[in-house]
Amino acid sequence: MISILELVASSRGGGAVHVRDLTRILDSNRFYVTVAMAEDGGNVTATDFTDYNVPFHRLDIASGPALAALLKLRGLLREKSFDILHCHGGRGAFYGRMAAALLRGGRPRVVYSIHGFTAPRYGFVKSRILLGLERLLVPFTDAFIAVSEAERKDFLAAGFARPERVHLVRYGIDTGRFADVVIDKGEQRTALGVPVRAALVTTVCRLYFPKDPYTLLKAFAMVRAQCSHAHLLIVGDGPYRPQVESLITELGLTTDVTLAGFRRDIPEILAGSNIFVLSTTAGEGLPITILEAMSSGLPVVASDVTGVKEEVMHEETGLIVPPTNPVALSEALLALLSDEQRASAMGSEGRRRAEKLFALERMAQETMGIYDAVINQV
Repeated sequence: MISILELVASSRGGGAVHVRDLTRILDSNRFYVTVAMAEDGGNVTATDFTDYNVPFHRLDIASGPALAALLKLRGLLREKSFDILHCHGGRGAFYGRMAAALLRGGRPRVVYSIHGFTAPRYGFVKSRILLGLERLLVPFTDAFIAVSEAERKDFLAAGFARPERVHLVRYGIDTGRFADVVIDKGEQRTALGVPVRAALVTTVCRLYFPKDPYTLLKAFAMVRAQCSHAHLLIVGDGPYRPQVESLITELGLTTDVTLAGFRRDIPEILAGSNIFVLSTTAGEGLPITILEAMSSGLPVVASDVTGVKEEVMHEETGLIVPPTNPVALSEALLALLSDEQRASAMGSEGRRRAEKLFALERMAQETMGIYDAVINQV
């Protein structure tokens, strides 16, 4: 049996969701999985693993320097003698590969799932530091996984690894968890503070880079000028929240936008929505929230960044717009708000696409194939 440590820096966002779903579907007859993750109040918790008999280790590496956590991780790798260390996201990959490099007498095979190659998109100094660290740690990486073809091309263009070492494994999700969710929309909307009869535009995201709530709010102000029954629901929290609250007030949207904060009932939230929107400034791999919205049967309006076109088929399952362009975003939202039949057809086609191409089973098979390959590397 192959022993694997799945390492993710934060319990917030798509990386943690991916680890949760992956650990539940890997072949337990062939792989013994352990998880190390920060417990930083995100949408995935320790019980998401322990309830499925997956050993869990808290590792506080979500933010800031974490020397104690690095030493703890090195000790865990040394004690358990894992065959594979699978690092998720840039921060997880930094600490994971540093810990592996500090081991004496051999290290586990290391797989790095990129989950959004954003290093080149920061300011000059920060991007140079991040890219430099990546070059130093590449020798401690046996395989890379990109979650979209666009992300794979970006990573290869940076010159970090040969093409045969950078694999493409698009996300898979539990599509059934989002399909045909039954709710009382009136009760739900009343509880959220949303008008019961509103045409509800929903976004689910962390209020932090690379998400772009500012463009979304500017676009929605334009939407409200022409569609008085539209309402925007923002689900999620993060460092940008104070600025978001200020912009809502500045734009006169205090009664037209609901900040729901962090929520765990995402399938029910999506089931009560009419349109899903995701505004982003830069690459982020393959947004899981878009796949969740598609599985819920919602049409999607999203920024044209990195892997979004590999999820959303423009004019078929939703509309793709240029990033940081509030006019284009408002026009796309108004186009769907004014044509319910078109929006519904897009949502239905999106659900079929999600079920066909983004199932958990396919993702698991491709990932297990990479595990086998790195174990068998000479």
